Amino acid sequence: MIGLLSANSASMPIDALKVALPIGIGLASAALLTMKMTSNPADKSIPTVPIRAGDTTHDKEFTEDPDEFLSRAVEDHGPVFIVKVLNQTLITISGSMVREIFMNENFSFGDAMDALTGVQSFMMSVLKSHKDPDSRVIHEIVRDNISPNLPLFTPRIVEQLERVIDEQLGYCEGKIVEKPIKIVQDMIAYAMANVFMGPDVAQHRAVIDTFIQVTYDFGVVIGRENRKNPWHAWSNRTKYGLLNPLHKHIQVLTDVAGPAIEERRRQEAEAIEKGLEYDRPQDIMQRLLDNNEKYGFVDLEDLCGHLLILILVSVHTTTDTSNNLMYYLAAYPEYVEPLFQEQQEVLAQITNERTELRQKKLQSGEFASLDEFTDTELDPAHDRDLSAAAVKRMVHMDSFVREIFRNRTPRLDLMHIARKPITLSNGMRIAKGQMVVANMHSLHQSYEFQGEDPTEFRPWRFLGKAKAATKAATDFLPFGMGRHACPGRFLAIQELKTVGALVVSRYSKIEMQDPSHKKRALLSRIGDPCPSGLIFTSRSFAPVASNDKEA
Repeated sequence: MIGLLSANSASMPIDALKVALPIGIGLASAALLTMKMTSNPADKSIPTVPIRAGDTTHDKEFTEDPDEFLSRAVEDHGPVFIVKVLNQTLITISGSMVREIFMNENFSFGDAMDALTGVQSFMMSVLKSHKDPDSRVIHEIVRDNISPNLPLFTPRIVEQLERVIDEQLGYCEGKIVEKPIKIVQDMIAYAMANVFMGPDVAQHRAVIDTFIQVTYDFGVVIGRENRKNPWHAWSNRTKYGLLNPLHKHIQVLTDVAGPAIEERRRQEAEAIEKGLEYDRPQDIMQRLLDNNEKYGFVDLEDLCGHLLILILVSVHTTTDTSNNLMYYLAAYPEYVEPLFQEQQEVLAQITNERTELRQKKLQSGEFASLDEFTDTELDPAHDRDLSAAAVKRMVHMDSFVREIFRNRTPRLDLMHIARKPITLSNGMRIAKGQMVVANMHSLHQSYEFQGEDPTEFRPWRFLGKAKAATKAATDFLPFGMGRHACPGRFLAIQELKTVGALVVSRYSKIEMQDPSHKKRALLSRIGDPCPSGLIFTSRSFAPVASNDKEA
């Protein structure tokens, strides 16, 4: 859940970690400085990168070679400088100073996104409660209900991912898939629908279509980087103030969820009447229903509105990155087999551990025979399942996924607006209302933070370094950092690693239909996909789903 859940947004304030004014400045001086910062939105103390002769902005120079442009800017001007790119005049913050963007509550990602895209009015229109942009309810829902329950949700996620990939791609020898994202969309939509809404709601195709379509609607509002400007925001606020596509999605969810909830209540009442414990559905919708007083939803539409915001953020980003993962596997085919071998070794290790545990229980007399393990946690039929524990052990896949994020994250990203005048640790002043942006290149493509060959794709870069793909820190910012780090990153990474594991277990070769588009493919996004399809070749044997029961 990168994007709105991954940065220091207005909807997710962090604990105060304020940067003090330099010691020795008197109250009068401080007041004078504040007045200057407020009245001068382009403070002279922050250097501006010179614009190349013949250009009016830095856009062309930046687009030609963003890495070289940003490296030279840091070398010439230091870690903080002003550039004119992406239709904005941006204060660019680099290196270790980037953490100051995320650790200061007066920098707001949410305010910046709303100023550039008008997304706040788009999203808040489906809510009846918690319309305050500083509300943390969405964050709390993810933190309380999704991340702690990954072991519970993983089997359901795997089941849906497997079903869709087998139905829509299946066994093939050199099959060309012009738009693999179509398969990925269904995979993620079915998996997330089961987690968020439950199997009884997810079985309806209208719900799946809503999960898919809402990602497009969200993408239109967010827009591409070069379209983010006040006019784009004004257009969105005007257009979606009259006709917001989210309203039809809310209608779909409530129309299907209403009868399903009534049936759940009927079953619960029946169980209570019989003196039995009700087997509560394990999905986020049920958890929100059970904790309605805690979260304060007004009605079912309001509850579904909060779910929809979770859906549009999580499905959009996970679909986007899962599709990109397939292109990386095609661009770097030499890593497919090592990832497959790791998976087989992990599943073999788990099988051996489970076998030993069953033998101990047999020897102790706790179980009389192997047949008694059926439908228990040690059922041999599930020895080779892609469980949460199994996926966690796949450290090569984890490093591969983290390296994809590191490589594809935009070089300038996560714009924030200063809500108040701010003084950075180097003494430079940022006025209220100024836009800052993180120089991701100075972190993600830096020898200091990434080690050898920081501009190269090295998928085993993080092995043995305690740098999991879920670890948000200064050297890895796709999910933000600090209290504002995306709480949904654990689900996102779990799902991405599972998609990768399923693909390499079924297909020995993934090729790019047109290799000339490799560079574009590795940076492709929803709404601007790679023009090249993918070619899939199955392994010569069907992947083993489970072990035969021990003799």
